Amino acid sequence: MSEVLVKHSIKTVARQTGLSPHVIRAWEKRYQTVRPTRSEGKQRLYSAADIDRLTLLRQATGAGFSIGTIASLPLESLQSLLANAERGVSSVGGSRGMTSNLSGGASRGSGEVEEVGFPKTSDIPRFPFAVPDPSLEGAFGFLEGAFEAVLRMDAAALEGLLERASVAMGQMRLLSELIIPLVERIGDGWLTGQVKVAQEHVATAVLRTFLGNIARPIALHPRAPVLVVTTPSGQLHELGAIIVAAAATSMGWRVVYGGACLPAEEIASMSIQQGARAVGLSIVHPTDDPVLSQELKLLRRLLPGATRILVGGRASSAYQTDIDAIGAVRVGSLEDLRSQLNQLRGEPPPARLAVDEEVLELKGNRAFSAVTEALRR
Repeated sequence: MSEVLVKHSIKTVARQTGLSPHVIRAWEKRYQTVRPTRSEGKQRLYSAADIDRLTLLRQATGAGFSIGTIASLPLESLQSLLANAERGVSSVGGSRGMTSNLSGGASRGSGEVEEVGFPKTSDIPRFPFAVPDPSLEGAFGFLEGAFEAVLRMDAAALEGLLERASVAMGQMRLLSELIIPLVERIGDGWLTGQVKVAQEHVATAVLRTFLGNIARPIALHPRAPVLVVTTPSGQLHELGAIIVAAAATSMGWRVVYGGACLPAEEIASMSIQQGARAVGLSIVHPTDDPVLSQELKLLRRLLPGATRILVGGRASSAYQTDIDAIGAVRVGSLEDLRSQLNQLRGEPPPARLAVDEEVLELKGNRAFSAVTEALRR
């Protein structure tokens, strides 16, 4: 077979380009950076040329160029762009070229991109050049820029910054050093009045979409362990749960995401139906919900004994007594989550047909009764 005809999966492309599968899909959908073909099973298939193009785009965005302005450039123009950037031909003045000064060109006296051996200036917008070491902006710079975008309710700026951070930091570092601190900062601002409800809603919408794309598995082993992730009844803030879903997916778990504010009966029915090895709950606010204690106890009664319960979130420590009482584990950090999931991965999964007799008390819950009846047949 000719080498030209060889096609590659998105997992292979991610490994060769240094881009995450999420970024590859996002760039393809939003900017049409590449146009992969599809297999009979509808899986994306990429050519060697696609890999070369994505590699150059990663290098260019790492150098501070906005993906939106270079996505449609031909391969030769991208190569020239990077060659000139490496020679320091582009502007280096002003800000770091990542979060500001991206909307205007440099003046002739400030080191504008020269045109010798370079694509036509009408083809390439001029942007300040940023040194391609992401540590120069770092997690703190990304965090400050993201929070400023939240306060401005600038969804496009927040999306762009998250994409750049994803390329620069990698998925797990992105979650632990940017996403989690950003969510905590938004939560603090909401409690103190610095962040208004509308600003929080804009941030939540952007982060939900971004993290939801990260949480989409590329290819999982048929026997990958299942984790059900949700927030219990009364818990309306779901970003913490989405973060857990994204992290678990990156570790090879098959995540079943239930959304926010699910009653214990629904969580249990979903877990039993999916054969979940564990249930992850996010508790953010408030810290004194009298109903939550009963929900946790009910959930423990309904779940098979082998199904573990992991509880996290900024308000989870307030319910430590309740968590201990049901034999659940409180997860205080992303590293704790990784440790617990790695440990659970080595344990045998719960039997799908094992249903606690007390479940039969819930005959009034039609959704749950349907599951239990199906499991008994």
